Parts: sequence; C-alpha cells; structure tokens
Amino acid sequence: MSIEIPLEEERASLARDFAFSRSASFAPAFALLMAPMAFAIAMTVDYSRKAQLTESIRSAADSALLAGARLNDADALRLATVQRYFDTQVPEVLKSKVSSSFTIDPAATKITGQIHVDIPTIFASILGSSASRVRLDVGVAIAKAQITALDVVMCIDATGSMSQTLNAVKTNATNFEANLNAELTKRGVRKFDLMRVRVIYYRDYGGNSNVKGAKMTVVDPSTGKSKSITTADPTYWNYVGDQPPLKASSFFPLPSQKAAFQTYVNPEAASGGGDLPESGLECVNEAMNSAWSKPGTTPVEIGKKLEATYPVIVVWTDAAAHRPSYSVSLKNPSYPVAADMPRNYTDLKKKWDNGAIINQNNKLLIFFGNPNLSSNDIDGKADGWQQLSSWTGFMVGGTLTQGNAQMVARLADAIASKVTMPTLTQ
Repeated sequence: MSIEIPLEEERASLARDFAFSRSASFAPAFALLMAPMAFAIAMTVDYSRKAQLTESIRSAADSALLAGARLNDADALRLATVQRYFDTQVPEVLKSKVSSSFTIDPAATKITGQIHVDIPTIFASILGSSASRVRLDVGVAIAKAQITALDVVMCIDATGSMSQTLNAVKTNATNFEANLNAELTKRGVRKFDLMRVRVIYYRDYGGNSNVKGAKMTVVDPSTGKSKSITTADPTYWNYVGDQPPLKASSFFPLPSQKAAFQTYVNPEAASGGGDLPESGLECVNEAMNSAWSKPGTTPVEIGKKLEATYPVIVVWTDAAAHRPSYSVSLKNPSYPVAADMPRNYTDLKKKWDNGAIINQNNKLLIFFGNPNLSSNDIDGKADGWQQLSSWTGFMVGGTLTQGNAQMVARLADAIASKVTMPTLTQ
C-alpha cells in the first residue's frame, strides 16, 4: 500500500531539511570569524585611546612651550617655566608614564622638546603588549622683542612769543629719556633700546619788518659798528630775516649724552620773528635730513643690531608757515639750495614719502599748536601747516599750551597711539 504525500508538504519538508543543513554548516564558520573580529574591535579601541591620550600630551606640550616662549622672559627661566606648565597639564593617568626633556638652542631663538610616553593598552595586553610607546618632538620660536630705536627731532619755533616752549624743553631735558620711556610703558609700549633726540630751532629766513623797507640799520660784523644799508648794497639780503634763521644740533643719544643735550638747549632764548609766518617748513625739511637710525645697523650705544626704527618729528609753534618758495626767503644767502630744500609742496611731500630718506613704516609728524593757522606775507597767503596736515603720519598732539605743560606725557600719548609694540620675531 502506498501513501501519496501532497506536493506542498513535500516542499515544506525539503525547505526545513535545507535550513537545518545550512545552519549546521554556518555555525563553525561564524565561530572561526568571531576571534579576528573581536581582535579588530579591541585594536580599534586601543588605537582610539592611544590617539586621544597622545593628543592630550601634545596639547600639554604646546601650551607649556608657549608659556616658556613669552615675550620678555629671561632665557634662564624659560625651561623651568616649560617643565612646570607641562607637568601640571599631563593627564593624571599618564603622569608616571611620561618622560620629557626640553632645551633652548645656543642662539636662544627656539625651545625644543622630546617627550616619551608609554600609553597603557587594554586589549593588546592579551598579546603581551601592556603599553604602546609614543615619541613626540615639539618646538616653538622664542618671542623676542625687536631691537628698536626712537629718534625724536624737535622742531621748535624760537621766535619772541615762544619762551614757554623753550622753557619746557629745558625743564624736560634733564630726564627726558627716562620719563618718556616711563610714560610709554604706562601706555603699553615697551621701552626703546635706543633713544636719540635732535633739536632744531627755527625763526625766519626772510620775514622780518625790514623786508618792506628800502633802507635798514645793521651792525657790521667785521667792525661791530652800526651802518645804514639799502637794497642796492650787495650784503642787504644777509640782514633780512633772523640771525640765525635755523640752528640745529646733531642727535644726542640718551641718557649717555644727557649733559650735552642740556648744554645745547639751556642757553637758547626766544627772539626774532618780525611777522607771523615763520620758516617752519624749512625746519621740517632739515628734520627729514637727519641721520636717522636705520634697521640693520648696530649703534655703538647699544651694541645690538636694530630691527625697527621709529623716526618722529615734533613741531611746536604758534605761527603759520611760509610756503617753501617764499620769495624773500629765497633771497637770503643762507637759504638752503634747491637740491636740499624743495621749492614746492609736491616735492616736499615726495621727500617725506621717500623710504630712502625716512622709515615709512613708523614715521610720525606730531604737531603742537593750531595747524589751521594762516596769515599773509608778501607773496600772499601763508598756510604751510595746512598743506602738511594731509601727510601720512601727521597728527596733532595737542594745543601749544598742552604741549608745553605736559610735554612728555603728550608725546607719549601721540607715539603710543601710532606705534604698535611689542613686535615679535618668529
């Protein structure tokens, strides 16, 4: 007797047999795969942990190096600073696993470090590796303030109405360098390595009351006696204007030549100036001709190579300025030649903007008084300061009264507002 099995049931039975057979063969294969998968996961965990802890060590080293490379710190203290900062920032779990060594190169320009850390493993220890050694080489440039020089050229109107300014200069000459650096420090400007001061007194090459006359009485320098001369006399124009119209010193390095600075300024008395416009532009021109400190040179006063220089011209006046081509001034035999003193505002400005003459990065022209002053001379309107007020680096430091009463503080205000310090070398 035979039993006939329905087709659907037969198919279901075959499917069960196949599934049983497939699962039976997959189990051993899966068991074989589990070991390497687990190992891979374990290694990934160890690697991730190693990367995380390594980054924390690098971060601690970086912050420590930056602390040791700060501006103005003594080199002898830098390594101690680095080590102290590093030790306090190492994660607690690694403190006994880290060794570090920091050094400064012979030129004291860079701090370098070598760090070894044994990072404990978790899963790799199964294979006998209880720690993974990491080496880090780190370094940073030491922040060094640039070696700087400040050159101040004082253009002082020394005509009859300027006694207070002359007295203020004399009063401040004694401790000018120390007091100015102290005021600059208060304003966040680091002390200059070299400070020099030059003084130029100016009056007028051709503006006194004798210009309009055809005759004047003068003292003959050869005899010491008075005489009357007219415009027909070949020496007439020697006596037009003040004597001398311009008086200039060389630079006084301070404080080493403080006494010479005082000796130069103390005898000067306010005098001259027959009309309101004076030869102020000629003074600025002479200031531009100064033997400015230059980057790359090594002044004997400090024995260090200059990296940045700050040329500053300061003007004190209560009068307008003649134009550079004032006709009467040009007749004065002592007036500078055209190759030295430009005859128009355009060429005068070109001189101010000439990097071969004056440092363009840090130049300043500080004015105490009213730059909008103007008055008339024989040639018409004299408004020289208004012409210069558009120059790059020109700024009003204050009124003449403020410039006299608070000379050093006002200079510090003006310099600090323009000078960006400290500047770091990298």
